[in-house]
Amino acid sequence: MIISITSLKGGVGKSTFATNIAVCLAHAGYKVAIIDTDMNASSVHWSGIRSEELPPIMVTGITEANALRKNINQIHQDYDIVIIDGTPSISKLVSTILILGDIVLIPLKPSGFDIWAIEKFLEKYEQAKALREDIQAYFILNEYQDNVVFDRSSQDAIKELEIPIMKTTVKTRVAYKEAIIGGMGVFEYRDGKAKEEMVNLTNEIIAILKEQS
Repeated sequence: MIISITSLKGGVGKSTFATNIAVCLAHAGYKVAIIDTDMNASSVHWSGIRSEELPPIMVTGITEANALRKNINQIHQDYDIVIIDGTPSISKLVSTILILGDIVLIPLKPSGFDIWAIEKFLEKYEQAKALREDIQAYFILNEYQDNVVFDRSSQDAIKELEIPIMKTTVKTRVAYKEAIIGGMGVFEYRDGKAKEEMVNLTNEIIAILKEQS
């Protein structure tokens, strides 16, 4: 199974989701790899500080579209689940990431800048669908607050788009930042609410993937 996490905007949480979902899957007994496609290599850096006492997660960097397409099948042979940590770009690489995923996750914060960026992403998405019609894409609302009117209004606006929203929303929590600095996921950290969020999201992803198989 291949999970693609992508967006055309930086700072929406792609690496945070990639590493945290990988941690949950690793603790569930899956053999997991992350392919980091961003030049910033956030997931690669995270793997370098991850304790060897924690469940292993292989992380490698591939920042070129043709290299990703040629190497992902070999990596997938050795791992149950491969997570592609996307890059904020309108390059060919984004189209490749969209096409390769059994499920495509698009992190989105309820902000004006993020909402405006959706239009350009949808153009890329439609181009990818011309090459692969059965792309299963979902928005994930990140740093979402139920009690903020703008956040709820943003969610309503996104529901009008053709891409559905994952049921699990992720709140603004310092635990996500602190866990990453320690080479962990929130599943391995002390914030029970953050852990519950990520477990729910991971279970939702697994359920979608099992429906496809």
